[in-house]
Amino acid sequence: MPLLILLLGSIGCAKRGPPSETPWVPETAPDLGSMVARVGSVLIYAREVEAQMAISESTPREALDELIVLHLLAEKAHRKIPFRPDWLDPELRSALAERLVERDIWPRIQRDSVPDQELRSIYQAAIETFVHPRLVDAGFLIVFTGARMKPEPRAERAKAAGALAATVASRRIAGPEDFEAIAKDPAWAARNVDYRRLLQGPNQPFSRKVGAEVVKLKVPGDTTRLIEDIDGFFLATYAGERPAENVSFAEAREELRQRYYTRWRAQRLDQLTRKLTEGHHVESHPQLLNQRAPGS
Repeated sequence: MPLLILLLGSIGCAKRGPPSETPWVPETAPDLGSMVARVGSVLIYAREVEAQMAISESTPREALDELIVLHLLAEKAHRKIPFRPDWLDPELRSALAERLVERDIWPRIQRDSVPDQELRSIYQAAIETFVHPRLVDAGFLIVFTGARMKPEPRAERAKAAGALAATVASRRIAGPEDFEAIAKDPAWAARNVDYRRLLQGPNQPFSRKVGAEVVKLKVPGDTTRLIEDIDGFFLATYAGERPAENVSFAEAREELRQRYYTRWRAQRLDQLTRKLTEGHHVESHPQLLNQRAPGS
């Protein structure tokens, strides 16, 4: 049941609806362990979950959810076809459920089914990933102040930043690892020196004033002067860069589909499974999975 493995996580510990119209599966024998779930009049026992784990190579909770979905799908099939004498046969129920998966569910969750509207929303939310100027991968030594710091403590941090700049100027800086080593020195850490490594553009994530200096860096070893802005004091050194890009939605569509498909499919399966629970009384007690029936 490969696709049933995907129908997970959408049934909580107790979701209730009207009971099934007609009981159509007899009670399972008590030697199958603790009753761990109920779908309408159908009882699911621990041993059945163990068997499902072997079939689908899944965890106990996943196997339990698979069995719940299987019974919900089988009940849907049961209402759509004439009653058969062998309806209670588990293999028949499983086959009918698989048929429903292939006919009603699988076509809705193919990769090509992800709507362009949703992909476009993701594109817009991540537009800076696809459309951006040249970005400099830089290591930063920073003495933060913030806009509201009072003059006296800011002056103390300015003094520390000046000493930091002098130390950097006295050393041969090959790359960000040298900045990181400075920041790890307890003496500098005590003076509120912080290290960051990130992609900096002309005006973000740090300010336009910082960006204007950072974008001048071209090769390893290049280091900025000490930059002061409202947030504090900054030194940056070059590590690499990302060229400017202007990738349109049409060009990014397939990449977005690849990235988003797994999450989108999980959302759709969750919605479909929730619909299956309508009109059914469903209970799930995964905490009982490790319990055994008395004498078993």
